[in-house]
Amino acid sequence: MIEIIEKMVLCLAIALLLGFIIGWLFSNALHKKENRVLEEKEETKSDNELLARIHQLEKLYDEEKALALEYQTKNKKLKGELMKKINLLSNTSETLKEIQHKNGCSDLEAKLAKKEQELKEFEEVLIKAEETIESQKSLIQELQKQ
Repeated sequence: MIEIIEKMVLCLAIALLLGFIIGWLFSNALHKKENRVLEEKEETKSDNELLARIHQLEKLYDEEKALALEYQTKNKKLKGELMKKINLLSNTSETLKEIQHKNGCSDLEAKLAKKEQELKEFEEVLIKAEETIESQKSLIQELQKQ
């Protein structure tokens, strides 16, 4: 009977040892599975965060692209308006130069006509003076001959 009890105790000890080993293995497997589930959740969470971040960056990129297009359009319009104003200013400047030139020319022509008239008057005075000098010279020569 002792032998049977010994065999039973030995079998119970072996069963106990096997139970602990199997329990430990199941516990490790369960913890690994939990860890994998948590890691997968974290990965999906991080994947979701990455996808959300990518979506946010794509949206930001689209907004900036739209702004760039808007600014390019506005820039073209402003360049067109600037070119119109430059042309207008250039035409106005040319017109002003022509008007000044015409006014300057008419003023110059008037001044030239006035100066020509003064020159003619001066010539007449000089001619009279020469005639007077000639007549005085002839008088002097006549007086010297006498």
